[in-house]
Amino acid sequence: ELWPGNDMRAPKAEEALEAALERKPLLREDVHKLMSKIFWSVALITCSAALISYNKYLIHPTRFPYPVVLVFLHMLGGSLLSSILLATNPTLFPALTDPNKKADLSPNYLARRVLPVGLFFTTSLILSNTAYQYASVAFLQMVKQSNVIIVFLFSLMLGIEQFRPRMALVLLCVMLATTFTVHGEVNFSLTGFLVQLSCNFAESAKVVLQGVLLAGAGRKLDPLSFVATVAPMCAVCLGGILLLQPHVQGLSWISMPALENLHACGYLLAGNILCAFALNLVIANYLKHGSPLSFLLTNLVKDAMIVIVSTATFGEHVSLQQKCAFSAQLSFIALWSLMKGNPEDFDKYGFVGGLVGTLRSMTTSRAA
Repeated sequence: ELWPGNDMRAPKAEEALEAALERKPLLREDVHKLMSKIFWSVALITCSAALISYNKYLIHPTRFPYPVVLVFLHMLGGSLLSSILLATNPTLFPALTDPNKKADLSPNYLARRVLPVGLFFTTSLILSNTAYQYASVAFLQMVKQSNVIIVFLFSLMLGIEQFRPRMALVLLCVMLATTFTVHGEVNFSLTGFLVQLSCNFAESAKVVLQGVLLAGAGRKLDPLSFVATVAPMCAVCLGGILLLQPHVQGLSWISMPALENLHACGYLLAGNILCAFALNLVIANYLKHGSPLSFLLTNLVKDAMIVIVSTATFGEHVSLQQKCAFSAQLSFIALWSLMKGNPEDFDKYGFVGGLVGTLRSMTTSRAA
């Protein structure tokens, strides 16, 4: 015999079951999206840490201490691999193949907008690889955090960023934390520090120019299309420089490997080129799945993991002062990124209120 009221509960149970079944596909879709974000975030962190460690290992004086030649091989390999990928899977290059997203690739556009960005990008890669010859990966990664300050200063000079006292205060804290990381370096190398600082300026100039020259120039180049366009141009420029190196006195600082050295490091170089191109593939896919908040968190975790991996792989010593200062760097950069994305909230409610409001709005938008 049925309990009293069971006849009333049965329809409600059926409705609840139907509602659950209706929501199930949505739940699976959400889980699939979440797993995709996690996968590409882990892939980005792994590939970035792997490439930096690989470059540090390869650039050692006993292996392949030729940073200019290494970047040339990266550009040459990137050109060939992106061409193969473009021929076999053109949908990965929407800015080159999709009529609705196709970018203007006229000679004037390439020479005046794309090439300057590519040259600064190439310069930053050369300087970054050169710095590995003089200093530890952990130390260089800490110095690299000052990029946010240089980008802000360049943006102010070009009038594309507004000066806000609160944001300037956060950047001052980043600068102080960076100073403590430099001061805490046990095996300090002035040459390594200056080379990395030069790399920071080149990389920051590339970021700002990319925003000025490419963002406002009609349809944008997606990451893979950017590589497919810039890599051949930079490979030609670097190839010309390397050909002129024996004949021009001003290029004598560029060291050239012997054919025996290229042959001995052939497998290492091939793996390094594939690793660099794999990172470009991961970045392209990551940007399709990641949100601004996940991008921020992934970059912070990536920077921390690079330092951790370098200390474990190469036995690099990081002092207690550097650990504390590096943690402060990442915290202030996270705050800076949130303030930059929502300046009105921070101007209106201050640091604490703006931070709470920004995190709440991000959580709400993700839930929606």
